[in-house]
Amino acid sequence: MRSRRENGDRGGSSRVILDEAEHTLRARYGAGLDDLVVERLVVGVFFVGVKLSNGCGGVAYTPPDVVRNAGNRILKGNGKTPFIRGIGVTQVMAGDVPGPFAGVIRLATLNALSVPFLEDGRYRVDETGDLSGVQSLFRNRRICMVGAIIPLLKKLKHVGTAGVSIIDHKQETRAEAGEGYGTFVSPERTAETLSRCETAVFTGAAIANNSIRELLGQVPRHAAIAVAGPTAGFVPEPLFRRGVAMVGTVVVSDSDRALDILAEGGGGYRLFKECVRKINLLNVERLCQLGLGGAF
Repeated sequence: MRSRRENGDRGGSSRVILDEAEHTLRARYGAGLDDLVVERLVVGVFFVGVKLSNGCGGVAYTPPDVVRNAGNRILKGNGKTPFIRGIGVTQVMAGDVPGPFAGVIRLATLNALSVPFLEDGRYRVDETGDLSGVQSLFRNRRICMVGAIIPLLKKLKHVGTAGVSIIDHKQETRAEAGEGYGTFVSPERTAETLSRCETAVFTGAAIANNSIRELLGQVPRHAAIAVAGPTAGFVPEPLFRRGVAMVGTVVVSDSDRALDILAEGGGGYRLFKECVRKINLLNVERLCQLGLGGAF
């Protein structure tokens, strides 16, 4: 059995996935997109957040390398970059906005535009908001987690996995995770470790940093995949088509409060406590293919 998915969708960029999400949203909104604008934008330390003129909000992880590159560009800038507030959503969702954060702003905007469709009943939703709630994805299975999700690691201790391998570049995350939650593996061994897993878990950061397609291609075809985090809050069809069995994300319930938190340097934990609702979007077809149909 070949270890890589034969879907013809290789390469590291997330652009193709986001283009598909954009196409889906344009079809669903139709002419209704023409009147929507960005009402408010915050580029925070950890997340970018947007509020649209229809009241919907979305957030997306800000990769550290984007912040570093932005610093260089801003210092060399000519001071003539226009405000994004008030720009039409059709322009933003196409990535046609000025400045070094255009890609993350686009992603946050796609997430905001997706909110009405995550709540209208078209998807099978696990409302527990707990990634470990669909325990058949994890129980007695070899897990590979790319980007440590500390709350999930703590809960997996009680689920009964066949082992958890954790790949994370940040030393701070290793310190926070501590001992006993799994085995940290060098990022250089990502492909090797994923090739042996039965369930792969990727954070939404992999979408923001353009590594998601490469990671998906390294997972065995028989393995389950979960993508988790606020950054993965766009319509899930592009990920479902690539074999993702579950998307654990959020719906922003209070857009202004979320942007206030980001403007003061707040991160995901505070958002979770105050102004977002966690949901799990289930790919029923894929779960049944994996023999996990009893998970819901």
